[in-house]
Amino acid sequence: MRTDRDGGGGLVGRTFDVKRFAIHDGPGIRSTVFFTGCPMRCAWCHNPEAFALVEPGHAESELCLRDWTVEELVRELERDIPYYDRSGGGITLSGGEPLEQAEFSIELLKTCRRRELHTALDTSGCAESGVLEKAAANCDLILYDLKAIDDEVHRRWTGVSNVTILENLEMLDGLDVETWIRVPLIPGVNDDPDAIEAMIGFLRGTRFRRVSVLPYHRIAAGKYARLGLTNRMAGVEPPSGEEVEAVRAQFAGAGFDPWVGR
Repeated sequence: MRTDRDGGGGLVGRTFDVKRFAIHDGPGIRSTVFFTGCPMRCAWCHNPEAFALVEPGHAESELCLRDWTVEELVRELERDIPYYDRSGGGITLSGGEPLEQAEFSIELLKTCRRRELHTALDTSGCAESGVLEKAAANCDLILYDLKAIDDEVHRRWTGVSNVTILENLEMLDGLDVETWIRVPLIPGVNDDPDAIEAMIGFLRGTRFRRVSVLPYHRIAAGKYARLGLTNRMAGVEPPSGEEVEAVRAQFAGAGFDPWVGR
């Protein structure tokens, strides 16, 4: 986990984007902070710059990456307080994986909450349980990715086991923090009825009922080409509207509150 400090000993976080007026990363109008670094290599990742730009040989990184102190970043985020207030929005930490820069992310969450900004953490759950628990204590909302229940499938398509991810989700079940499950719907990976039923079976044992179905898209194809990365999803078609609706209906029929696209 990256924990840099400036010359005065203060924490420094590294981002590749801060997106203002985001509407798909939690309630209301939000500012989403995209952190560099990720322990996973999901074949369908739509933000490959999160890890690619921190590797040697990418001159583009000089244009995209930025280092911040907590106070600098909070001042940037506070520019849109009127929009947060009117829409019920706030701040979302995303990436990459924000808990790769855990110390900075947790301090940022704490500072935002002290200033009465709604805070959300978009996480893969691939982090030490103690780190996630500390972050959750300073969140109003957690957006938790659930990609596959079968560990072999998860390893094949993300590069890591899901054991810690599922254990961390069970840990969050015992905490008093609102949590939305986010399921990236990936053709040939987790879109068949049996795979969805496995997710339903796992989630039935928790308090989590809000599920966001996020259909695979090809928006990032140009990024892979520009960054010189292999696109493992090249040629894969996004799911049709009928296929997405079938998954939404499967969750709804099991008593969940499914949303599509957010």
